[in-house]
Amino acid sequence: MNKLILLFLFLVSILPGTIDDDCSAVYSRATYALSHSKKALKAHNFDHQVYYSGKTLEAYKKIADGMKECDCENATELILDITMDAKKAADPVDWPRGRYYSKKVYLNTQELITILDLWAESHE
Repeated sequence: MNKLILLFLFLVSILPGTIDDDCSAVYSRATYALSHSKKALKAHNFDHQVYYSGKTLEAYKKIADGMKECDCENATELILDITMDAKKAADPVDWPRGRYYSKKVYLNTQELITILDLWAESHE
């Protein structure tokens, strides 16, 4: 019986930390996406720009999965918008359009990280 009570207390003690851990994973993936979107902007040829934009898109797919467990609702719509732009950057019509969407993804990812920072501060 005592072991059952200890197990219950252990499980209850780790539950509140789960949401924070999931949101910290989203934050980590967002910084990863920021890094790749910056590399896409700095790319000197079309293939590298497409490659790094694809990496950014992969990161945003993981971010969207992580948001299912994170309750930062302010970021949900922005993540969807950035994901759409990342798709356009990863499969652009031409070089200028790919750079345009890469820059848009980069700037919006910075905004997303700021939103996640503010959310984390308000939930400490």
